[in-house]
Amino acid sequence: MTSADMTLLSTDEVCRLLGIEERRLKQLIRDRVLIEARFASGERGVPRDIIVKGENGWEPLPFLQGTLTLLADDGFTPEESLAWLYTVQDELGERPIDALTSGRHHRVNRIASTLAF
Repeated sequence: MTSADMTLLSTDEVCRLLGIEERRLKQLIRDRVLIEARFASGERGVPRDIIVKGENGWEPLPFLQGTLTLLADDGFTPEESLAWLYTVQDELGERPIDALTSGRHHRVNRIASTLAF
């Protein structure tokens, strides 16, 4: 995966949008509420797709945590989870991240729950 596949927000941008400190952002990543992307170029950040406008301002994409937890339980590393989210899945006919942002988390999670290797 390349940075061309997604737009990244810097740590500072994410903290500003969410109104949190960097240590809280790190906790959200550890808790799988958010996921961090890292590229060979050294660029790091949070995919723009997973910070959404909610009723009370910017927030993490709802239900992403459940999907990331299912993938981790299936043995996926964070890097593999990120690649899966941004790769078109035949069962969905689109990228899982697109289905999640459209509110189809049940379908995404059904597929994710069958991926254990």
